[in-house]
Amino acid sequence: MNDSNNYNNPTGSGRGRGRGQRSGRGRGRGRRSGDGPRGFGRRGRVTRFLRPCLMLMLHREPSHGYQLLSGLDEFGIDPDSIDPSLIYRTLRNLENDQMVQSRWGTDSKGPRRRVYSITDSGEEYLAHWINELQHTRASIDSVLEAFDQLTPRKDGESNDRS
Repeated sequence: MNDSNNYNNPTGSGRGRGRGQRSGRGRGRGRRSGDGPRGFGRRGRVTRFLRPCLMLMLHREPSHGYQLLSGLDEFGIDPDSIDPSLIYRTLRNLENDQMVQSRWGTDSKGPRRRVYSITDSGEEYLAHWINELQHTRASIDSVLEAFDQLTPRKDGESNDRS
């Protein structure tokens, strides 16, 4: 057998990876501990949830990226678990979608920082997100209530969530 065609070749010269690909990334990546079943990882939920969180903070007041990052704990997102580049990438995408705008701030003693603010389109989009979240919460509450009716609690207490 020719080692150059062996997918498990430890030297990396086999066909399993293309040029520039790093191990552990992409489709073949195994499940990380704590992620639960496939498709239920926290990373995807956090990424999608960032948009309304950032826009809500910008609705309150214009802010720079690190200030927004530190404000995520209000929404149950640990700022230390988020790569700051994800915040800036999301802000850039929101800016490309004309949901936010940015300007160079002048009130900093250190290097200039980009200050982001929400646009009128962003306000409309945020209202849509909030409406969708309310509908999602109602659906989730319905599923949890149905589950509670089917499964008795082990400690004998009521499953009432109210």
